[in-house]
Amino acid sequence: MTNREQLTQELEQAPDELVQTMLDFLHRVKATRRDHPLAKFAGILSDLEAEELQRAIATECRQVDVNEW
Repeated sequence: MTNREQLTQELEQAPDELVQTMLDFLHRVKATRRDHPLAKFAGILSDLEAEELQRAIATECRQVDVNEW
């Protein structure tokens, strides 16, 4: 079953107020992604590139040298 099919099945069984909440949330997310200044960069990295970038940040950027100052 695809995510879309599973979501459709869940929404069919959900109470109307939850469906409305989910619809409102979806509209907010769509508007934010479209209008956000960084939205044009979403999805440009492959999973491997993203993992490599996260690893580099974790090992290189989070180091604090307390004796530096």
